[in-house]
Amino acid sequence: MKNGINIFLKGNLRRLVSQIRFLFLTYKDFIVIVVLNSTTKGIIMDIIKALNKIGFTNQEALIYIELYNKTEITGYEVAKITGISRSNAYTALSHLVDKGYAYTVEGTPVKYVAVPKEDLIKNSKREYDKALKVIEKELISDKSNQTAYITIKGKKNIYNKLRNIIDGAKERIYLASSSHIVGELKEQLNHCIDRGLKVVVISDNSYNLNFTKFYHKEDISSIKLIVDTKEVIAGTTTQCLYSKNETLVAVIREALINEIDVLTMKGR
Repeated sequence: MKNGINIFLKGNLRRLVSQIRFLFLTYKDFIVIVVLNSTTKGIIMDIIKALNKIGFTNQEALIYIELYNKTEITGYEVAKITGISRSNAYTALSHLVDKGYAYTVEGTPVKYVAVPKEDLIKNSKREYDKALKVIEKELISDKSNQTAYITIKGKKNIYNKLRNIIDGAKERIYLASSSHIVGELKEQLNHCIDRGLKVVVISDNSYNLNFTKFYHKEDISSIKLIVDTKEVIAGTTTQCLYSKNETLVAVIREALINEIDVLTMKGR
């Protein structure tokens, strides 16, 4: 049975990968357990998640990071350093080459190099732009969402929907929410202001944006957004209801108008 050794490392990603590779090649007769601090682990996970979003599997992402920090490396070394089985490492390397994320250096044995980061970014943008154009042009629906009540769950999904409908506004926006949410939507709201739209906000912080009207109110726990008197989204950052239903839009609009009237009276 092999001996064990625990080693604690710190430093930037390039240095860490180099250190880990050195350890695996040096301590061939030991089980090497590499312990990363939470910050480093978080950085690596962020990179892996970002690579996932452009088509990498977890194993391909790990291997690409390793390749990126080396001039050239064999499949055997990849398996040894990453802890991925040799068969899975070679399969992942083959997929990286097929997808255009890595190149081979012919020889005995064959070695692999990563596509430069700049090329990876350009290639990914090009492929995604092409895919989005196909979706935009070819994906057509005859369905009407006029009366639909759609439940949206999850903070990221809710923020994306808020940003999208604000970006699509043509005339006016009414928003009542906490300052945190206003802060998250600053870019979209400011763009609407620049386009000359009517932007009315109820919150506890204006972020010095030049809203058409701003009403100060503390402790707002919910979200109410109406765009062009046609779309509404209401709820919290955990769950929201979205609709183009005219009755719901009218109800939320009336609630916002009443809230503005009360705040105006208090301000006198």
